[in-house]
Amino acid sequence: MGNMVYVGIDTGKETFSACALNIEGTELMTPTKYEHGREEYRKFLGNAKAIASVTGGRLLFGIESTGIYHVPLYDYLTKRNYQVRVFNGLELSGMRKSRIRKTKTDAIDARLIAGYLLMCFDKDKRSPLPLELRNLREFCRIKKRLTRNLTRIKNQLIRDLDLIFPGFTGIFSDMLGKSCLELLEEACTPKEIIGMSKEKLRKYVSEKHAVKLKIAAAKTTSVSSFDESVVFEIGSLCRQARCLLDELSGVKKEIDSEYSQIKTPLQSIPCIGPGTGPVILAEIGDVKNFDHPKRIVGFAGIDPVIKESGKSRKECRISKRGSASLRCALYQAAFAGITCNPVIKAFYRKKRSEGKTHRDAVVCCARKLCYIIYSVLSNNRVFYVPSHIIASNAQMSKQG
Repeated sequence: MGNMVYVGIDTGKETFSACALNIEGTELMTPTKYEHGREEYRKFLGNAKAIASVTGGRLLFGIESTGIYHVPLYDYLTKRNYQVRVFNGLELSGMRKSRIRKTKTDAIDARLIAGYLLMCFDKDKRSPLPLELRNLREFCRIKKRLTRNLTRIKNQLIRDLDLIFPGFTGIFSDMLGKSCLELLEEACTPKEIIGMSKEKLRKYVSEKHAVKLKIAAAKTTSVSSFDESVVFEIGSLCRQARCLLDELSGVKKEIDSEYSQIKTPLQSIPCIGPGTGPVILAEIGDVKNFDHPKRIVGFAGIDPVIKESGKSRKECRISKRGSASLRCALYQAAFAGITCNPVIKAFYRKKRSEGKTHRDAVVCCARKLCYIIYSVLSNNRVFYVPSHIIASNAQMSKQG
């Protein structure tokens, strides 16, 4: 490895602490605190370079992933072509627990990160997320946050309507649909619906739904003491939903634009479409970071938790460690693959015949999909269906 200077960085919201070690684990730079900002970054990097020039070593940086607070410094260093390893907090927790004393400070954490970097850097050849995927991943995560907010609004809207207008929610299949939101902004209480003419009501819903609404409004017994406050909140929720839906539409366009510019064989896999493809590609990043498909399985958190003691061995639930976004996208793609991907379809049938429940079989298919994705990306070739799968599916179709 030659001479190396291992710099551990512990970041917070306003400050970060850094400590440097040599290959023997001797401190070259005592834990020092800096503030976030370009000038402080320049000062920190200058100090690190001065140490490296004295020792004749190459700078290697390790930084703990702390929400978003490590990102500006990480970006500053990678843009200057320095190697930076980002550690998940779970990777460092074992080392923290191994210390006898329970004292935890930024200085101690910075030295601990430097020590962990020293131990694992030569074993870990992971490359950072390619630049073209950084925007895509962030757009996918923005989409996820917007969707989560819309789900919260929908649930609150259903709660409010069940309070003042029981029966309303059973008439609409999509509570966040354009016509439903427009109607709620115009009239959301039974009294308002009864007082609205059929012609006006038909601007928002079909004649069949208009009749159902009138009947539900006539039958309902609402909690009138809450009408004023709940009506106010319904109006507020509708406005929020319309705004978030517009933003979501814009984000989807950005994702489509970014994804269309990336040439990847991932797009050739049936069941991985424009919804799941960008998420899977952005979360996995450089497939060379994984030396085996099971690493992707673990990274997605769909690996089984195994409990073994003596002759007893049990496979429990999935670990749910790693990227939740990737896990969700793989599950959705596997669910779709049961009907549209011949390989996944055959694998699902096999697992069901072994006695797996539908849900467990879909999880198994998600793991299988990780192997397919790994093969396609690492070999840079389009997906194909093996001949024995084609023959098997044809035979099953004849029998069916």
